[in-house]
Amino acid sequence: MARDRTCFPVRSRRLVGLSAAFAVAGALLVAAPGGNPAVAVEEPSPSNAPPGYQLAWADEFDGVNDDGTGLDESEWFYREGEKAECSNQPDNVSVSDGLLHIAIKAEQANGEDYTCGGVVSNRWFGYGYYETRAKLWGDQGFHSAFWTTGLSAYIPDVPDYRGPHNRINEIDGFEVDSHAPDKLAYHSHWFVPEHVGNQGKLITQANSALEYHNYGFEWTPTEVRFFTDGVLMNVLPKAGPHGIQNIWLTTLGYTAPVDETNLPGETTWDYFRYFAPVESGADASAAQLIVDNGDAGYVESGQWADELTDGRQVAFGAQDKSVRRADGAGATASWTPALTEAGSYEVFVWNANILQTGHSAARYTVTNDSGGVDVVVDQRGAGQQWVSLGVHDFTPGQGQGVAVAGDAAGSGVLRADAVKFLPAVVVEDGGAGYSETGTWGGSTAITGWRGSSTRYASASSATARWTPELDAGTYDVYAWVAPRGENPSDARYTVVSGGERTDVTIDASVPTARWVRLGNFALGEGDSADSYVEFGKDYGVTGIMRADAVKFVAAAPEAGAPSAPTGLEVDVERTPPIGDNWFTAEWGAVDDADVVGYHVYLDGQRLTWQPVQRTSFQFHELLGGETYAISVTAVDRLGNESEASAVVPAVVPQDTQAPKPPTGVVAEAANGKAVLYWDQNSELDLGGYNVYADGVLITPEPFGNTNDAHNRDLGFEVPDLDNGIAHTITITTVDFVGNESKPTTVEVTPLPMTIIGVEDEGYTEIAGTWAPSSVPGWLASKTRASKNGVASVEWRPDLPAAGEYEVWAWVPNNSNSTPVARYTVSGADGTIVTEINQTSGGMQWMLLGTSRFDAGTSGAVTLTNGAAGYLRTNAVKFVPTGG
Repeated sequence: MARDRTCFPVRSRRLVGLSAAFAVAGALLVAAPGGNPAVAVEEPSPSNAPPGYQLAWADEFDGVNDDGTGLDESEWFYREGEKAECSNQPDNVSVSDGLLHIAIKAEQANGEDYTCGGVVSNRWFGYGYYETRAKLWGDQGFHSAFWTTGLSAYIPDVPDYRGPHNRINEIDGFEVDSHAPDKLAYHSHWFVPEHVGNQGKLITQANSALEYHNYGFEWTPTEVRFFTDGVLMNVLPKAGPHGIQNIWLTTLGYTAPVDETNLPGETTWDYFRYFAPVESGADASAAQLIVDNGDAGYVESGQWADELTDGRQVAFGAQDKSVRRADGAGATASWTPALTEAGSYEVFVWNANILQTGHSAARYTVTNDSGGVDVVVDQRGAGQQWVSLGVHDFTPGQGQGVAVAGDAAGSGVLRADAVKFLPAVVVEDGGAGYSETGTWGGSTAITGWRGSSTRYASASSATARWTPELDAGTYDVYAWVAPRGENPSDARYTVVSGGERTDVTIDASVPTARWVRLGNFALGEGDSADSYVEFGKDYGVTGIMRADAVKFVAAAPEAGAPSAPTGLEVDVERTPPIGDNWFTAEWGAVDDADVVGYHVYLDGQRLTWQPVQRTSFQFHELLGGETYAISVTAVDRLGNESEASAVVPAVVPQDTQAPKPPTGVVAEAANGKAVLYWDQNSELDLGGYNVYADGVLITPEPFGNTNDAHNRDLGFEVPDLDNGIAHTITITTVDFVGNESKPTTVEVTPLPMTIIGVEDEGYTEIAGTWAPSSVPGWLASKTRASKNGVASVEWRPDLPAAGEYEVWAWVPNNSNSTPVARYTVSGADGTIVTEINQTSGGMQWMLLGTSRFDAGTSGAVTLTNGAAGYLRTNAVKFVPTGG
């Protein structure tokens, strides 16, 4: 059964996962109110979690019944619905013998010839290390996956889910097709602001069907690292947005033909474990000050706008989803804090990362006592997190702060959210207060805090010392540990305080650079010789010592979890025409000395990525007709949470407002079918669209919802229509709760025509090296690409009759494509050459001309490359004109 020592409540399945779309990807599991984060949990068998993580939650699949059977349905959904070649059946999922069993069977269900299954967690998970141990299937036809993504109220995977869309991003910890059980695929996806696939790798390794293997992935703000049996297999960059998501363990019938020799069969899963990042508190203090966009002290110049897509907030800010963007040159934003004390502050900016579209050279100017210091940040690769701009001295009342502008050396969307000012003193190697004994060398290859150089020594006689200038008080002390395998596993830091020495031994052979907390100490005032940190190692200890920086953050001694907030009030507001319902929560500040902020919970599920400093929080896109339970906790610098406040309901009235009808509907005639295009509805509760052909509903589930809305640009197919007959096509808009708009109707008469795609007979790659392309084609069909200068292809139709034909090409475009794609139409009367720029303006049918063709295969269209860049192919159609 699920093992949990962090006080998470059991929640009803109906409310699990609500509104995770609006919680920024958490550094921790979304814990329950009052739960201490990352409390160690007993591990029955070894795990391979990297340093810096603690087990926060696990299900060892020990069962909920006395005999060790039964899935814990308070923690897991059953996957349902049809996918590929199977029907997901809850009865195919069972727990016994300490294992989760997912059965795969050759049996008919819901129109499919096979049944399969899977489970989806109730809980949401963010940054951290995910792990399972599994034995999969090795006969042709099935597909197993260990992955994370959110849920949606309008897809059949988990019909008990009733919440706004929660599919923000997807990480495929592994995907395995059973005909190749030794080849594991690693990918990732985003679903907002549009679907984008982050193609990974297919890596040959140990056979997943012969025995159990340990599979894990580490999700950080900047990348995902994939492991098998503790061995790193692949690394994928992970641009934003990052949203807290559910974990999925699934096996599907996927690849025809299915080998039924050994069916029924099963995949078995030993456990699922989530390890949360250890909270160090290195970037948090009760005395910190956050200036967010919209706060007093935030000012813009130039053209700025809210970060919205189809009316929806898609960026994740530090405290909410309100993020500002500037697309043009010359825009600036500034943050001026209302500081109460002069001193040294570490300055952080929140990077709201959106699919590699950020500015490649965002220039942050820190104005302080010494003038101005520029720090250039590549917003594309900085991750969705706080980014340090270094430590600077500030004086209250001097108008000092931070400004950002897009440097001319870069390009992209400039985004602005929040800036944090953290009272801190950092002593760096080579700076004032740093000294050494013995023999040390310098390294620029092994970098330290903020990319600085580091110092190294191997002899036990060598020591490094950091002596800060501090006011008398208590401080949390942190050492920056640079990653290096040769570092000693028992490096010794000695904190000297008032003549007392405290040795702190850490493992310095870590794979990830980070601040390591040495503890809380009372330190003397000024340049005192009896208050410092010293780094060394005992005689006989092997390894190279690496010295960099030590940070001192004023902090009260740890006193346990803070007091619970009081005075919580919740107000619900609505804007029915755009489908938005939201609550605003306000509460009284907690006066405990170590409180850094607050977490907000909806029905026991945390909504906030990290503690918000404000005593208010607003949350949009609630479902109509639901009542939600809202509570708040206070959080200290080490992540300890208070008990929850009193629970206050947020009652959302029933939604009876029908959405707006579809607009801009265009019907394209094809051979025996029609293809539809229409404008995207921007209402926030969009569930999708129903499509009717001659009065018959052809969409069992609404099409074009918030997760696949942009696929409409590629066309929606209405099949099985008679040629030469006018058909009535009706489209309606549907919201989350099922309200349906008035219809929009068009007529279309399908025509006999010949359409040849890259997988059809008649398409031939004549010259060059060609490969599949991730750029979608007409109706989301496959495309091909070649960067070879002599590459050419041919579409040769088998036309039923001689006559005049319009010739059209569906042109896939991408910024790295060729600007001169040369299409040559060869007909009965000669040739027509059309050059098309494939870098932009495509993703549509483009007319190549009208030509006469003889019956049969004498005519053709060829494509060659007239410039540098990828030449891309998709489909060509030949439409008789009657002439």
